[in-house]
Amino acid sequence: MLSKQEIMKAIGQRVTQRKFLEKKLSPEQMKEVDLALRDIFPINSDARLQWYFTPQFPSGSGIVLAKLKEFTTPKLVKYGFEGEQIVLNLTLKGFSTSWARLPNYLSMVIVGFQASGNEDIVERASRFLYRDANRKPFEEVVFGREEYVDSRIKDIVNAGRMAPSSFNRQPWKFEILSKNEIAVHGWKKIPLIYEEVIAIDLGVVLSHMYLMAKAINSEAQVEAKSERTYLLRF
Repeated sequence: MLSKQEIMKAIGQRVTQRKFLEKKLSPEQMKEVDLALRDIFPINSDARLQWYFTPQFPSGSGIVLAKLKEFTTPKLVKYGFEGEQIVLNLTLKGFSTSWARLPNYLSMVIVGFQASGNEDIVERASRFLYRDANRKPFEEVVFGREEYVDSRIKDIVNAGRMAPSSFNRQPWKFEILSKNEIAVHGWKKIPLIYEEVIAIDLGVVLSHMYLMAKAINSEAQVEAKSERTYLLRF
């Protein structure tokens, strides 16, 4: 289980890579990727998805993905929830990653290393430094029993607030229910064409918040209340 400091570091260093170095992974690096695929907490008490790495991809060092039999919203949320944990694990191990989606293919995680070049470094640094400015303010995404907001809730919400989302839509709200409960509400109305990627995004934000909550209280749990609302207890 990652510590609070490791989670904060992973979220802080996690920047979507746009240009990868074409490089085959060494046996030692393959072991690191394999460990990252194993160190996953499933959502609810479900069994984990079967994640695997394949080098057969024309970008970076390969891709990480899992097969789904059902493309329902809950399954896609689960896909994002587990996949983002892999991204954070790989980030801590020094890999670069990028969620990607091709037409007629489920989203996947490209794995590799940043391509060299000053423009890449400047772009990456800019996206890192201005990321907080590109996220909705805490006050805009939080509502409910705000009298319960303390340092723990701020850490958990901010972990979610910094999560990436397709087209930077950030289609979620965080409702404070008590000093130990936060309801995470997904999108309400959105074109059907975005349903898949936004469902995965909901899994990603839940992943960030759950890991932070679990670092604060190892008994933390997340459960579905509806297709687009999840309850986080800690």
